[in-house]
Amino acid sequence: METAGIRQMKAPPEGRPNTAAPSTGFRVFFRTAGAGLLVSLLMLALALLLRSASFLVVGLAALSYTVLLCGILTVEYQRLTVTSVLRHSVATVRQPNMLTCTASGYRVTGPVLLSVEPLLPPYVIRRHSRKDDDGTTVFFDATRKGQYSLGSARISLQDPLGIFRIQRSVPSQLTLTVVPRPISLAAMHIALTSPLDGQRVRYAPNVDTSQLTGTHPYDGEPMNRIHWKMSAHTGTLVVKDFTPSASQTIILLVNYTVHLDTGFTLEALDDTLSTAAASILHYVHDRNLPFGLVAIGSHTDWTGTGRDRVHLLSCLTAVARAQAVQTEDPGIVLDWLNQNARVIPAQSQLVLLAHEMDETEVVHLLKQREHFARITIILFPEGTFLLPGEHQAPYYLKDTPRLLRLRSLQRVLRENGIELTIVGLNDPITTLASG
Repeated sequence: METAGIRQMKAPPEGRPNTAAPSTGFRVFFRTAGAGLLVSLLMLALALLLRSASFLVVGLAALSYTVLLCGILTVEYQRLTVTSVLRHSVATVRQPNMLTCTASGYRVTGPVLLSVEPLLPPYVIRRHSRKDDDGTTVFFDATRKGQYSLGSARISLQDPLGIFRIQRSVPSQLTLTVVPRPISLAAMHIALTSPLDGQRVRYAPNVDTSQLTGTHPYDGEPMNRIHWKMSAHTGTLVVKDFTPSASQTIILLVNYTVHLDTGFTLEALDDTLSTAAASILHYVHDRNLPFGLVAIGSHTDWTGTGRDRVHLLSCLTAVARAQAVQTEDPGIVLDWLNQNARVIPAQSQLVLLAHEMDETEVVHLLKQREHFARITIILFPEGTFLLPGEHQAPYYLKDTPRLLRLRSLQRVLRENGIELTIVGLNDPITTLASG
């Protein structure tokens, strides 16, 4: 929770009286009441010239109303502060959220009417709002991933007749991080290894089979995990529980850069890559695998490696911050891998998401094959994929000569430990790089 004041005062030098508040108050008063005072004085002058008692009464009433109400408005303005509270500082796309802007130092029972109107940035859509005597609550959601500044509001104080009004804007002091909504992946080709001898395990439990910790009732696990002695003793099938293993680290590298003009916007490619990245991050986290993220776009983020929920949030935040850009440097990914080879754990599995690659980039990546246990390349040449529940487009886009050459190399690359997947317009990602 952060508090944003609508007035700022500086402390006076030692030994000198504080005249900042009175001078500010006088400026606010005369700026608000200037027109009212002028009209009142003109009416009084006209009453004296015409010797009219009616004009005199109206002029005195207008002058009294102006001085009294504008004085109250000025006092309330100087006392007023606004507190903005955001329900979720980290949310997924389309997740309902709530922002409350509350004014303090305001007397609800007074004659002054208060209006607090929260201001929302683009892609943050207001669904409905609830106004109270001292503030406003806005219910909203965000339609795109990213980081947004929230908490700004337009404060309005006015008299009961709506003649005099003081308005002021409170700057943004809250940050909303919107992460992509992940898609549940049914399968993904990840080569797990045993922590003891480095051999491939026959199934993917991500556990150390040498450390038995307990048992649990059978629920469809592989037959080689059944505890036969315990099952014979109890009369029901019982499965062994093992401790988690130090399985292979997954390094997800997302290339948000585009070298050529495309038939779609950078925002569309940004959303596509971010959704795929979030889906993979959730997939490896749910399987208790260590993972790290490299996001290369308008800036480069390297999150390091980890496996807990906090690290997942750090990776998703990096995805939310990343932005797709067009650049003339085609070797930015290879340069990063060459310069940061030491920070990547040995024999990790590299998963690379990008718009396109050419044969030269693939050849250079093949030269770094010895640093990784496996390399998975997933390309989105059309900038999108088939979302769950979405109908297929009644057409297919023709592959470019570059894509045709890459497709012809898929078998050779697979034999050399590089899995190349090209996701088209009508291709889902639920079985992304399933091997």
